[in-house]
Amino acid sequence: MIIHTAQDVADYLLTATGGGAQDGQHTAITKAVIHGAREVLHAKNWLWHTKTGSFVTQQISTTATITNGNATIFVADATGIVVGRMLEISPEYFSHPVRVTSINGTQITLDTAAKKDGSTVPVLVQTYYDLPPDLKDIDALVTDTVGTLHCYITPQEWQRLEVNTRGSGEPFYYTIMRSDVNPDRYQVRFVGVPTNSTVIHYTYRYQPKMIKYIGYEPQFATTLFGHSGLQGASNQDAMSPDMVGSIIRLGTDTDYPEPLGSLTPFQDEAEITEVVSATTLYFKPPGLTYGFNLQLKYTITDKIDCSPQMYTAVLSAAEMWYARLAGKPGADVVQLFNRDLRLAMERDVVSPLSGQPSPIGYPTPRTMGYYSSQLPDQE
Repeated sequence: MIIHTAQDVADYLLTATGGGAQDGQHTAITKAVIHGAREVLHAKNWLWHTKTGSFVTQQISTTATITNGNATIFVADATGIVVGRMLEISPEYFSHPVRVTSINGTQITLDTAAKKDGSTVPVLVQTYYDLPPDLKDIDALVTDTVGTLHCYITPQEWQRLEVNTRGSGEPFYYTIMRSDVNPDRYQVRFVGVPTNSTVIHYTYRYQPKMIKYIGYEPQFATTLFGHSGLQGASNQDAMSPDMVGSIIRLGTDTDYPEPLGSLTPFQDEAEITEVVSATTLYFKPPGLTYGFNLQLKYTITDKIDCSPQMYTAVLSAAEMWYARLAGKPGADVVQLFNRDLRLAMERDVVSPLSGQPSPIGYPTPRTMGYYSSQLPDQE
């Protein structure tokens, strides 16, 4: 399978503008590739970018020593306690749910003073669940105990319920907010404390990796030597950890690798899986045939994370952005891009209606996403 890369899109623009390989470093070309890919990859929730994920709920508990009239408690173990989150403590010690304001070792300061002394008092810690770092948006949560969690609520509604809810039980009401420990991620927040060890499943769309390496950078137009098909070593200090996931293309000992359709197309390509150092990397070959101690020309370029149906729209988007950046008339190319994007959206399906079974005339709780241990699956 041919992997679509930024080098391919840049080569397309060079062909359209009459430029050569030396123009691959032109700012207008590189910017058009980057923005053109971004334009399409973020245009909708593409089926190509759908993944599955899961996490397991956990009830973190400890015990505390509480002093009447004091807002500071001492816990046996502060693991899992985070500033801003709530602690579930019996109402006989606090008149309403308490929130953590600061942590100093096992000394926890709350937003409310205690109304009674206590030792080894049970404390239930509120837990949030971070979602994958590349998550763009998420669908409904599903468990094997309550089925589909239909009760997603807004952060405002979640807070109103949170301050008036005590105890633990099956996860039901939840919201999604920015993580309070990893600001670049989202997290799921339940109302109350969910039942321990409940597996939560979900599907989501991820954000594709932004393009950085076009493939015409001079530091990559160099020689790869001593590779065994699984690793390689460069004769320049050019390797960077952010190249993981990028594509390395191999040429010959005399010709640099160019995209398909050129006079010297690449001989093979592989995905970089690990960068060991500035001169050594590992890649996952689809069947490289080169032996040891060969000196090969190579280049590194980022992958365009799109389906075959989306790729034509990426080319049109890059052409549209080049016209915009170069100050050229863009009415026709915008119209062409809109056509290609519309076709890509229409073709973003792998299970068409023509291949689906007949609609279920009499749905059951299970087919509707609910679960009940008392009711049969069919009625």
